[in-house]
Amino acid sequence: MSSHFSPAPNSLVLGWAPGFIGYAVSLGMSGVCAGQMVFYMKTFVNDRKSIKLVVILVFVVDLFHTYCTSALYWKLLVVCRRNDSPKCQIIPWELFTGILLACALSFIVQCFYAHRIWIITCKNRKLTGSVLVTALAQYGLGTSAAILTAQTRNAASAFTSRLEIPYSVASATCEALISGIILLYLRPGRNGVKRSNNYIQQLIVISVQMGVFNSLVAIVWLLLHFIQGGSYWTAFPAAILCKSNANSLLAVLNARKSIRSQQRNHISLIPLSTIIVSSTSS
Repeated sequence: MSSHFSPAPNSLVLGWAPGFIGYAVSLGMSGVCAGQMVFYMKTFVNDRKSIKLVVILVFVVDLFHTYCTSALYWKLLVVCRRNDSPKCQIIPWELFTGILLACALSFIVQCFYAHRIWIITCKNRKLTGSVLVTALAQYGLGTSAAILTAQTRNAASAFTSRLEIPYSVASATCEALISGIILLYLRPGRNGVKRSNNYIQQLIVISVQMGVFNSLVAIVWLLLHFIQGGSYWTAFPAAILCKSNANSLLAVLNARKSIRSQQRNHISLIPLSTIIVSSTSS
């Protein structure tokens, strides 16, 4: 692979098109994230400060990640298109910074879910620990991949290095663990919950659907490593997974709005701390 951060013009579509498509999809997901953020700030003004700080941190990291990917493709497709100037000979800092931000955001969200799992499993150390270990593994591997990209100044290392496969394996494993554990502990029939209880069914869907989606995206990311050849196919799911994680956290927190409404209508509920994280929320 050349030291240029962009492929040759005749291979531009094959090389960067998958990542650009993922970037286009992620822009829409960023808009959804912004909308969820506005809804959260208006609805849950009395949430604990720790929860608010996590939400704000996730939103800021997601926003900066969107800037980095936007700047990357602007330089790739506009500024450095058929341009051999010195600044176009190496990859821009936005590429490896974007990788750092993506793995950091995933780590924050996975730790959030680990805390929820700690609550709903009645402080099960093995299950919570398994999520934390895999989350830490994906963060460490992702950070190492970003550092390697920065050191080599080669775009290929961001998608084809030896760290990419274990990085995607750790990410897929963590997402699958989170989805499986939450589904196991919130499934109908557990703790005396009847299957006919539509409210509990709704909570299960809210709690699991984003986790399942994240798991599928991470698995696709892993599989594409083996078929991408000279194209950066893994850039497509990688761009989506970051935004999906941010939306997942906000979707779970914002789901409490309907829960509070039903509580005010005196509907009898079992305690579900994975969703109701603040007793003072409106």
